[in-house]
Amino acid sequence: MKIQPITPFNLYCDCQNNLKTQNNGRNIDLARTVLNLNNIPNYYPISFSGIQNSSKLRALFAYKLPCMYTGVIMIDPKILNRWMKSHLFLKKSSEVVNTMLPHEESFVGIEGKIFGIIKERSIIHPDWTIKQILEELKPVYCRRLRKRQSPIFHELNEVFKTLPNEYRRKFNALMDDTEKKLNERPVIIPFSSYEFKYKLEKINIDISHGQNLKEKKVMKKLLKESKRFSNTTSSRTIEHQKDVLKFVKIILRKSVLKNHEQLNLLMETAQSRLNKDEIVVSFSRKNFIYDVIKIIETLPDTKMQEKVIEIAAKLPTSKESTSAYVMKLLNEPIEKIGHRLVWPSLASVEHIKPRSCGGLDLMENFGGATTQANSDRKNIEFTLQMQKVPTTAECCQMYVDRLIELYKEGVFYKIGLSPRYINDFKNTIYEQSKHRLILDTSKL
Repeated sequence: MKIQPITPFNLYCDCQNNLKTQNNGRNIDLARTVLNLNNIPNYYPISFSGIQNSSKLRALFAYKLPCMYTGVIMIDPKILNRWMKSHLFLKKSSEVVNTMLPHEESFVGIEGKIFGIIKERSIIHPDWTIKQILEELKPVYCRRLRKRQSPIFHELNEVFKTLPNEYRRKFNALMDDTEKKLNERPVIIPFSSYEFKYKLEKINIDISHGQNLKEKKVMKKLLKESKRFSNTTSSRTIEHQKDVLKFVKIILRKSVLKNHEQLNLLMETAQSRLNKDEIVVSFSRKNFIYDVIKIIETLPDTKMQEKVIEIAAKLPTSKESTSAYVMKLLNEPIEKIGHRLVWPSLASVEHIKPRSCGGLDLMENFGGATTQANSDRKNIEFTLQMQKVPTTAECCQMYVDRLIELYKEGVFYKIGLSPRYINDFKNTIYEQSKHRLILDTSKL
């Protein structure tokens, strides 16, 4: 493998450190800014069902291919499907760990740390579920997380003290609610049709990757009915919102998904919020920053707006904080916890030249990448990906080396895949790297 020198340039920037906003008179699109600031991974499956001609590459996923960007040994999605069908994550932690142990090398980063914790604690509590193990550790990680959050809340409070009364009053109300959420005390949260539909769509993504056609049909009906929700909830629309929710609940109650934990929780929470009941709601970094933005969106001082957002964005995320990740997992159903741990390492078909840039659904444009790496790349050019993920060059060579090994072992013949794919991959990488990355296929 040869790598031609890459002239450094900074077209890709970390949104956590680049807080530029578009000023349009006195209004700033701060909602868009915070979405960039959060940079929170969406730990839900990416649909690749529309990709044609990739079935043979998918067949290779059963043979422990390394990710072409990170080198992580990828887990075949079929394995996770089997685990979910057998309800593995509902079983004893000792059984869960033993089943996942052959894939331990695939769990890296935060997920690797959590798996290590579960593995260690399962020796002490072999009959507990993985959620029970995390529940036992909750006080420890809760304290650690609060220790990191508190100085940031204090810094925000000091900034808001310098702002006019209307902003300070709204922030104090937000912090009162935040304190209740952090201490798991009930609070009144207004109903949001946008949030309801967003969460419903997230559940739909999960179900769409299953094999149950009846469940998929039910989700289509639920999504269709939810579109009738008004965009805002006020004294004029509240009765309409309740009527829509009533019909959504009827559809669910008469369906195969009537016992679906997440759907029922979503319905119960929506009903309570429409009734203005006090409910226990977990703290959400993303929602907190959004609420802060809503408070300051009319603030004339755009520099102060940016300063406030920059401070709020320092709150630890589940992507970089083990404590935040544990607390987030504990808000999920037990099977979702298991799914979240495995998802980042699942094998997925990657378009080397993104489809949005004209990349074709052809084998020569396909590579193998973890769902996490695939999701993180989005649709940026390959040369930018090489800068964003410095291990790309090395891991592309690892990917090719593994392909050659599988070819020599007869796997390509077994699944009907031409060895030409190896050189096609090499050539595509060469072209997309602007002739900077030359992979070595001499072993072939």
